[in-house]
Amino acid sequence: MKDTAHLNLTVDFEGAPAEIQVVPYGGHRTEKGDFILDEEGSALILKDFESRLNDMVIDYEHQTLGGGEAPAAGWIKKLRYNPPSPPFTKGGNGGIWAVVEWTDRAKQYLKNREYRYLSPVFLKRLSDNKVVRLLNAALTNQPAIDGMVPIVNKGAVPPANKGASSLESGKEDTMKRLLELLGLPETATGEEAVAAQKALVDRANAVASKEVLDALGLKEDASLSEVTGTLMAMKSARSQVSEISNLKSEIATLKSQLAKRDAEELVASAMKEGKVTPAQKDWAVDYAVRDPEGFKVFVSKAPAVVPMAEVAGATRSETGVAPLDEMQTAVNKALGISGETFKKYSS
Repeated sequence: MKDTAHLNLTVDFEGAPAEIQVVPYGGHRTEKGDFILDEEGSALILKDFESRLNDMVIDYEHQTLGGGEAPAAGWIKKLRYNPPSPPFTKGGNGGIWAVVEWTDRAKQYLKNREYRYLSPVFLKRLSDNKVVRLLNAALTNQPAIDGMVPIVNKGAVPPANKGASSLESGKEDTMKRLLELLGLPETATGEEAVAAQKALVDRANAVASKEVLDALGLKEDASLSEVTGTLMAMKSARSQVSEISNLKSEIATLKSQLAKRDAEELVASAMKEGKVTPAQKDWAVDYAVRDPEGFKVFVSKAPAVVPMAEVAGATRSETGVAPLDEMQTAVNKALGISGETFKKYSS
């Protein structure tokens, strides 16, 4: 990975600056299309550059894009973001800057002022025209971007803004604070800080794992298979509890239906015997459902209010069941007794 440490802008004595502006900050209109460079795009450019293993080329007049011979004028070794000085004006020195290692031929061109400008090649996001990736750059005297800091001008390359220095200072303060939180001295190296952070994370994970194992009722040296099996068993148990609950509900409903049916049969028999009047039917059914044995005792001791067996003109057939005449039919209808129920209990 490339080193992104901040370097002060310098110009060597042969006229080739060690650090140059590659993409200017802000919104720009060009013949090849408009673009915007802001903090978000700059961060994406630096992240992409850091992922590259090879140095980025600076050629002459974009010959690399032509596919033919394309000698390098220089190599970009590092990139950094230089915040613009407020208020931002066109031609400022904010944006992406590059540390360049020039070839001898390019140094001579720059010394003789035969080349003065840089032309970047980048990718922009279509949704908002933000530059998000730098591909390469070229020396040219006809740049598409108007207002960039020239490679060669009357003086030295503009120094980095105070904002950049403040940013670096802020990073240093943050690092000191981080080292303090990790219990390390300010002289600790980056490797020591990473190791301390990893140890802290490992301890936190260990505590979390112990709490999980305790909740599952497992030992600290439990294997992954034991943890997985325990979790699956708990899941299966929850599923079985749900199934049992549903089954109990269905059984209760069936028992209630059977109890009501038996109660209705007891009440029908009692009404046939004249122990229960039609007006008492609902009460009798409710009583028989709640306490069928008690209802049977009630029927056995209750007087016959309507003596059904002594209906006038009733005779029995050879089957032992009295035929239904008009009076019997009327009585059954008044009592709410069906013909089948009457025959069932008249034998």
